[in-house]
Amino acid sequence: MDNMINGYVESCALVKARIGELTLQRSSLERQGDTCTIKELDLDRRIKLLYCEYGQMQEVLFALRGYARRREQSAET
Repeated sequence: MDNMINGYVESCALVKARIGELTLQRSSLERQGDTCTIKELDLDRRIKLLYCEYGQMQEVLFALRGYARRREQSAET
């Protein structure tokens, strides 16, 4: 269970880092006035999807941690 939780934590960090990279890229292109490249790369949609994925991963992580906590408590009694 701990390995699964750690895997989700690591994946969440990677997704969050990717969101940062794409947001930085989008901001840079926007400053340059290169809206065509933003549209070509579909950056807005990709960033939005990553935020959705990140939220779902956080929900799963919350559930896994709750389950692990309940298992520990039941083992103690």
